Amino acid sequence: MPAKTPLEVRLIRLLQGMIGLLMLLAVSINCANVVGRYVFLKPFVWAEEVMQFMHIWIVMLGAAILTSQGTHLKMDAVYLLASPRIQRALDIVTNLLSLLVALALLVSTTQIIQMLAANDQRSVIARVPMALMYAVIPLSFGCGGLLLALWFSRLWRGQVSASVTRALAVPPEDHERRGP
Repeated sequence: MPAKTPLEVRLIRLLQGMIGLLMLLAVSINCANVVGRYVFLKPFVWAEEVMQFMHIWIVMLGAAILTSQGTHLKMDAVYLLASPRIQRALDIVTNLLSLLVALALLVSTTQIIQMLAANDQRSVIARVPMALMYAVIPLSFGCGGLLLALWFSRLWRGQVSASVTRALAVPPEDHERRGP
C-alpha cells in the first residue's frame, strides 16, 4: 500500500494516542481500585463501570484504525480465488458499501446522542453522561468513514493495488499447479 496522506497519518496517530491514553487510565484505575479494596478496604464502586466504558472506547477507536488498513474481519473465500480485476471491483464495491454504512451510522447515532444529552441520561453508578459514553460511536464511524474515503480515492486513482486481503491470495501461477 502506498504511503498514506499526512491527514491519514495524523488521524491514525491521534486515534492511537487516544487508545494508549485510555489504556493507561484504565490500568491506573484498576491498580488504584486494587489498593483501595485490599489495603484500605474501600474500593472505588465506580471503577468497573468506568473501565467498561473505556474498553468500549478503545475497541471502537481501534476499529477505525483497522478500517484504515483494510484489515477488518471479512469473508474472503471468493475474493482470494478471484482474478486481480475482479478483486479490484470487489474492493471498490465493499469500500463504497462500508462508506455508506459508516455515513448512515454517523447520522443515526448522532441523533441518538443528541437525545441522550437532552435528557441528561447518566450511567447508574459513576453517573457518567451516556451521551459521552456513546459519543465514541459516531466518532469512530466518522473517522473510519474519512479513512475509507481517503483509501477509496487512492484506489480509484490506481494508487492502491487492492485490499491487504490480496496479499493473502494464492498467486495466479499457483492456481495452475494445484489443478482441480
